[in-house]
Amino acid sequence: MKKYFSILSFFALATVFLASCGEERNFLESATAVTSGARIKVFHAAVDVPGVVVSVNDKVVSGVLTTTVGATPGLVTLGSLFPILDYAVVPAGTAKFKVTAPATSTTAERVLNADVNVADGKYYTVHAIGNAGTYSFMVSEDDLSVSDPDKTYIRFINAMTTTPATGVEFVVNNVVASTEAGLSDGKEAFIAYDQPGSTRFTIVLREGGKTAALSTLSSLNLVRGKKYTIIARGLAGNTTTTGRPTIGLVNNN
Repeated sequence: MKKYFSILSFFALATVFLASCGEERNFLESATAVTSGARIKVFHAAVDVPGVVVSVNDKVVSGVLTTTVGATPGLVTLGSLFPILDYAVVPAGTAKFKVTAPATSTTAERVLNADVNVADGKYYTVHAIGNAGTYSFMVSEDDLSVSDPDKTYIRFINAMTTTPATGVEFVVNNVVASTEAGLSDGKEAFIAYDQPGSTRFTIVLREGGKTAALSTLSSLNLVRGKKYTIIARGLAGNTTTTGRPTIGLVNNN
Protein backbone atom coordinates (compact mmCIF):
# COMPACT_ATOMS: atom_id res chain seq x y z
CA MET A 1 0.00 0.00 0.00
CA LYS A 2 1.35 3.46 -0.90
CA LYS A 3 2.08 5.85 1.94
CA TYR A 4 1.70 9.59 1.54
CA PHE A 5 3.31 12.26 3.67
CA SER A 6 1.78 15.57 4.59
CA ILE A 7 3.03 18.17 2.13
CA LEU A 8 3.17 20.76 4.89
CA SER A 9 5.19 18.70 7.35
CA PHE A 10 7.39 16.70 5.00
CA PHE A 11 8.57 19.53 2.79
CA ALA A 12 8.87 22.00 5.63
CA LEU A 13 11.24 19.53 7.28
CA ALA A 14 13.07 19.06 4.00
CA THR A 15 13.55 22.83 3.76
CA VAL A 16 15.11 22.92 7.23
CA PHE A 17 17.44 20.11 6.17
CA LEU A 18 18.55 21.92 3.01
CA ALA A 19 19.09 25.18 4.86
CA SER A 20 21.21 23.68 7.65
CA CYS A 21 24.95 24.21 7.43
CA GLY A 22 26.21 20.67 7.43
CA GLU A 23 24.25 19.66 10.50
CA GLU A 24 22.93 16.13 10.20
CA ARG A 25 19.14 15.83 10.27
CA ASN A 26 17.06 12.80 9.44
CA PHE A 27 13.83 14.60 8.59
CA LEU A 28 12.26 11.39 7.28
CA GLU A 29 12.06 10.14 10.85
CA SER A 30 9.92 13.16 11.74
CA ALA A 31 7.61 12.99 8.72
CA THR A 32 4.18 11.63 9.59
CA ALA A 33 2.40 9.22 7.27
CA VAL A 34 -1.17 10.35 6.60
CA THR A 35 -4.24 8.53 5.36
CA SER A 36 -6.58 11.49 4.83
CA GLY A 37 -6.49 14.67 2.80
CA ALA A 38 -6.50 15.62 -0.89
CA ARG A 39 -3.73 14.46 -3.22
CA ILE A 40 -2.19 17.06 -5.52
CA LYS A 41 0.42 17.62 -8.20
CA VAL A 42 1.43 20.95 -9.77
CA PHE A 43 2.31 21.19 -13.48
CA HIS A 44 4.30 24.23 -14.66
CA ALA A 45 3.11 25.35 -18.12
CA ALA A 46 3.65 29.15 -17.94
CA VAL A 47 5.75 29.52 -21.07
CA ASP A 48 7.81 32.62 -20.23
CA VAL A 49 8.89 31.48 -16.75
CA PRO A 50 11.86 29.06 -16.66
CA GLY A 51 11.16 27.89 -13.12
CA VAL A 52 8.81 28.49 -10.20
CA VAL A 53 8.51 27.85 -6.49
CA VAL A 54 5.25 26.31 -5.29
CA SER A 55 3.60 27.20 -1.98
CA VAL A 56 0.50 25.64 -0.43
CA ASN A 57 -1.31 27.25 2.49
CA ASP A 58 1.54 29.77 2.88
CA LYS A 59 4.21 27.06 3.13
CA VAL A 60 6.97 26.82 0.52
CA VAL A 61 6.94 23.20 -0.59
CA SER A 62 9.14 22.92 -3.67
CA GLY A 63 12.24 24.93 -2.87
CA VAL A 64 13.87 27.51 -0.61
CA LEU A 65 13.18 31.15 -1.43
CA THR A 66 16.00 33.60 -0.85
CA THR A 67 16.18 37.35 -0.28
CA THR A 68 19.23 37.61 -2.54
CA VAL A 69 18.26 39.01 -5.95
CA GLY A 70 19.21 36.61 -8.72
CA ALA A 71 19.78 33.62 -6.43
CA THR A 72 17.97 30.47 -7.52
CA PRO A 73 15.91 28.33 -5.13
CA GLY A 74 14.89 24.79 -5.91
CA LEU A 75 12.58 25.31 -8.89
CA VAL A 76 9.87 23.41 -10.72
CA THR A 77 11.07 23.89 -14.29
CA LEU A 78 8.89 24.57 -17.34
CA GLY A 79 7.08 21.44 -18.45
CA SER A 80 7.73 19.65 -15.15
CA LEU A 81 5.57 18.27 -12.33
CA PHE A 82 5.87 18.56 -8.59
CA PRO A 83 6.00 16.09 -6.94
CA ILE A 84 7.33 13.91 -9.76
CA LEU A 85 6.40 10.64 -8.05
CA ASP A 86 3.00 9.95 -6.52
CA TYR A 87 0.98 12.87 -5.13
CA ALA A 88 1.53 15.22 -2.21
CA VAL A 89 -1.15 15.56 0.47
CA VAL A 90 -2.90 18.75 1.60
CA PRO A 91 -5.80 19.15 4.03
CA ALA A 92 -9.21 18.84 2.38
CA GLY A 93 -11.12 22.10 1.89
CA THR A 94 -9.81 25.34 0.42
CA ALA A 95 -6.11 25.10 -0.40
CA LYS A 96 -4.24 28.36 -1.01
CA PHE A 97 -1.91 27.84 -3.95
CA LYS A 98 0.87 30.27 -4.82
CA VAL A 99 3.32 29.93 -7.69
CA THR A 100 6.27 32.31 -7.54
CA ALA A 101 8.77 33.16 -10.27
CA PRO A 102 11.67 34.54 -8.21
CA ALA A 103 13.12 37.94 -9.02
CA THR A 104 16.32 38.12 -11.02
CA SER A 105 18.72 40.97 -11.72
CA THR A 106 16.55 41.98 -14.71
CA THR A 107 12.98 40.96 -13.79
CA ALA A 108 10.75 41.54 -10.80
CA GLU A 109 9.20 38.69 -8.84
CA ARG A 110 5.98 37.37 -10.37
CA VAL A 111 3.31 35.70 -8.23
CA LEU A 112 0.16 33.77 -9.09
CA ASN A 113 -2.36 33.08 -6.31
CA ALA A 114 -5.53 31.03 -6.29
CA ASP A 115 -7.82 29.24 -3.83
CA VAL A 116 -8.54 25.67 -4.93
CA ASN A 117 -11.29 23.56 -3.39
CA VAL A 118 -10.07 19.99 -2.87
CA ALA A 119 -11.90 17.01 -1.38
CA ASP A 120 -10.68 14.30 0.94
CA GLY A 121 -9.39 11.25 -0.92
CA LYS A 122 -9.52 12.94 -4.34
CA TYR A 123 -6.57 13.40 -6.71
CA TYR A 124 -5.86 16.65 -8.57
CA THR A 125 -3.34 18.23 -10.93
CA VAL A 126 -3.06 22.01 -10.68
CA HIS A 127 -1.75 23.48 -13.94
CA ALA A 128 -0.02 26.88 -13.78
CA ILE A 129 -0.49 28.34 -17.24
CA GLY A 130 -0.21 31.58 -19.19
CA ASN A 131 2.19 34.21 -20.40
CA ALA A 132 3.18 37.64 -19.09
CA GLY A 133 0.07 39.32 -17.70
CA THR A 134 -2.25 36.36 -18.31
CA TYR A 135 -1.24 33.79 -15.69
CA SER A 136 -3.91 31.51 -14.25
CA PHE A 137 -4.57 28.05 -12.81
CA MET A 138 -6.47 25.18 -14.40
CA VAL A 139 -7.38 22.25 -12.15
CA SER A 140 -8.06 18.70 -13.33
CA GLU A 141 -9.42 15.92 -11.14
CA ASP A 142 -7.45 12.72 -11.65
CA ASP A 143 -9.59 9.58 -11.53
CA LEU A 144 -7.04 6.82 -10.90
CA SER A 145 -9.51 3.92 -10.79
CA VAL A 146 -8.79 1.14 -13.32
CA SER A 147 -11.79 -0.90 -14.45
CA ASP A 148 -9.85 -3.22 -16.77
CA PRO A 149 -6.19 -3.94 -15.90
CA ASP A 150 -5.60 -5.28 -19.43
CA LYS A 151 -6.17 -1.86 -20.99
CA THR A 152 -4.01 1.25 -21.11
CA TYR A 153 -5.69 4.56 -20.20
CA ILE A 154 -4.80 7.92 -21.74
CA ARG A 155 -6.27 11.38 -21.14
CA PHE A 156 -5.59 14.49 -23.22
CA ILE A 157 -5.35 18.00 -21.74
CA ASN A 158 -4.76 21.28 -23.54
CA ALA A 159 -2.86 23.67 -21.25
CA MET A 160 -1.66 25.88 -24.10
CA THR A 161 -1.60 29.59 -23.31
CA THR A 162 -3.05 30.32 -26.75
CA THR A 163 -4.68 27.73 -29.02
CA PRO A 164 -4.86 27.92 -32.86
CA ALA A 165 -8.15 29.29 -34.18
CA THR A 166 -9.04 25.86 -35.54
CA GLY A 167 -8.21 24.16 -32.24
CA VAL A 168 -5.82 21.26 -31.72
CA GLU A 169 -6.09 17.51 -32.26
CA PHE A 170 -4.44 14.73 -30.31
CA VAL A 171 -3.75 11.80 -32.64
CA VAL A 172 -2.95 8.28 -31.36
CA ASN A 173 -1.46 5.83 -33.85
CA ASN A 174 -2.91 7.84 -36.77
CA VAL A 175 -6.41 8.10 -35.28
CA VAL A 176 -7.79 11.37 -33.84
CA ALA A 177 -8.43 10.68 -30.16
CA SER A 178 -9.38 14.13 -28.87
CA THR A 179 -10.02 17.65 -30.16
CA GLU A 180 -9.78 20.82 -28.08
CA ALA A 181 -11.03 24.22 -29.25
CA GLY A 182 -9.31 25.98 -26.36
CA LEU A 183 -8.03 25.48 -22.85
CA SER A 184 -9.26 22.25 -21.27
CA ASP A 185 -11.81 22.50 -18.47
CA GLY A 186 -10.19 19.83 -16.30
CA LYS A 187 -13.02 17.33 -16.77
CA GLU A 188 -11.42 15.28 -19.54
CA ALA A 189 -11.94 11.54 -19.15
CA PHE A 190 -9.36 8.81 -19.63
CA ILE A 191 -9.77 6.72 -22.79
CA ALA A 192 -9.19 2.95 -22.56
CA TYR A 193 -6.94 1.45 -25.25
CA ASP A 194 -6.35 -2.18 -26.11
CA GLN A 195 -2.68 -3.00 -26.24
CA PRO A 196 -2.28 -6.36 -27.94
CA GLY A 197 1.18 -7.90 -28.01
CA SER A 198 3.99 -5.36 -28.10
CA THR A 199 1.84 -2.45 -29.31
CA ARG A 200 3.48 0.95 -28.83
CA PHE A 201 1.88 4.37 -28.98
CA THR A 202 2.83 7.32 -31.17
CA ILE A 203 0.99 10.47 -30.16
CA VAL A 204 0.88 13.62 -32.27
CA LEU A 205 -0.35 17.12 -31.50
CA ARG A 206 -1.50 19.00 -34.60
CA GLU A 207 -3.57 22.03 -35.52
CA GLY A 208 -7.21 21.23 -36.19
CA GLY A 209 -7.84 20.28 -39.80
CA LYS A 210 -4.14 20.04 -40.68
CA THR A 211 -1.77 17.11 -41.04
CA ALA A 212 1.56 18.64 -39.98
CA ALA A 213 2.67 17.68 -36.47
CA LEU A 214 3.24 20.43 -33.94
CA SER A 215 4.79 17.96 -31.47
CA THR A 216 5.26 14.18 -31.42
CA LEU A 217 5.87 11.48 -28.82
CA SER A 218 7.07 8.40 -30.67
CA SER A 219 6.90 4.67 -29.88
CA LEU A 220 5.80 5.03 -26.26
CA ASN A 221 5.96 1.75 -24.35
CA LEU A 222 2.96 2.27 -22.07
CA VAL A 223 1.96 -0.24 -19.40
CA ARG A 224 -1.38 -2.02 -19.18
CA GLY A 225 -3.42 -1.05 -16.15
CA LYS A 226 -1.75 2.37 -15.94
CA LYS A 227 -3.20 5.82 -16.53
CA TYR A 228 -1.38 8.53 -18.43
CA THR A 229 -2.06 12.17 -19.28
CA ILE A 230 -0.80 13.87 -22.42
CA ILE A 231 -0.49 17.61 -21.74
CA ALA A 232 -0.07 20.24 -24.46
CA ARG A 233 1.58 23.54 -23.56
CA GLY A 234 2.96 26.53 -25.47
CA LEU A 235 1.77 29.35 -27.70
CA ALA A 236 0.00 29.02 -31.06
CA GLY A 237 2.34 29.95 -33.89
CA ASN A 238 5.42 30.18 -31.65
CA THR A 239 8.64 28.50 -32.80
CA THR A 240 10.97 29.18 -29.86
CA THR A 241 12.24 26.31 -27.74
CA THR A 242 10.16 27.25 -24.70
CA GLY A 243 7.14 28.79 -26.44
CA ARG A 244 6.37 26.37 -29.27
CA PRO A 245 3.47 23.92 -28.88
CA THR A 246 4.77 20.83 -27.08
CA ILE A 247 3.23 17.69 -25.62
CA GLY A 248 4.50 15.78 -22.62
CA LEU A 249 3.59 12.53 -20.87
CA VAL A 250 2.52 12.25 -17.23
CA ASN A 251 2.29 8.89 -15.44
CA ASN A 252 -0.72 9.29 -13.12
CA ASN A 253 -0.56 6.01 -11.21
